[in-house]
Amino acid sequence: MKGIETIDASDIKNCISDDQVSRNQDYRNVVGQHFILVRQSEIVKKQIIIGQPMRLAEWRLLHILAGTASYRINLVDHLLQGNEVLVLPSDTIVEVLSLSKDFAAEALTVIDFPGVDSNGTGRLLPKEILLYEQMTRAKVCDTAVSLLFLAMVADAASLNKTMHDGNNSRQSRGEEIMARFIPLLQQYGTTQRNIPFYAEQLHITPNHLSDVVRQQSGLSVMDWIHRTTTTEAKLLLKHTDLMIYEISQRLNFPEPTAFNRYFKKQTGVTPLAYRNSL
Repeated sequence: MKGIETIDASDIKNCISDDQVSRNQDYRNVVGQHFILVRQSEIVKKQIIIGQPMRLAEWRLLHILAGTASYRINLVDHLLQGNEVLVLPSDTIVEVLSLSKDFAAEALTVIDFPGVDSNGTGRLLPKEILLYEQMTRAKVCDTAVSLLFLAMVADAASLNKTMHDGNNSRQSRGEEIMARFIPLLQQYGTTQRNIPFYAEQLHITPNHLSDVVRQQSGLSVMDWIHRTTTTEAKLLLKHTDLMIYEISQRLNFPEPTAFNRYFKKQTGVTPLAYRNSL
């Protein structure tokens, strides 16, 4: 039995043929010792399956060149537009919900970069990519690019902490509850599917939690719980060889038939049909 897999850099390498990996004046794609830079949007798009969540094995950085993209990152929806940079630490769960027809992007994948704190960096950084000139020089230095990436991540983490601290000081009570609710979902949402549990963790009443979450997000608490469970179920169905009944047990359903009914209600297909479609 294999454990849950992650989407790693080999998927990108497999999409890039030898004639597409270039160090000539075009510099469309560069494969280095510690990173892969993909400048061609059609190759970036090959990594995207709309509606299929994936758990990243390495750091990813996506520079949106044109168009728009709707991403769900660790359960929360974001709309990305041209000139924005998306920073995704390892173990991030990402689901692409939609892309505009004119979507174009370049991607940087860090293959081997120990010592980077994946919990400290902000996900969305509306700033220009800092590595462009270094990566498109006539001679690309792996070490220099890797150190520049580390410096950028450290700067991003510091900026994110400053912004987070500033935002926290201005948060309303409802915003504070919502900000604490999402991490609880990430921690417990695949096995705990009742509102009183989360209300107890937040030291508020279930009714108050329901009111706050709907006011802050437009979704109900159960909508968020269903999103969490369904996302994890899709990951397990695609990236493991666990049997359906084993997935049912892992997600704390009383029996496989209950999991089947639940998954079909949320997605429109049975777990087995979903797995076969992939």
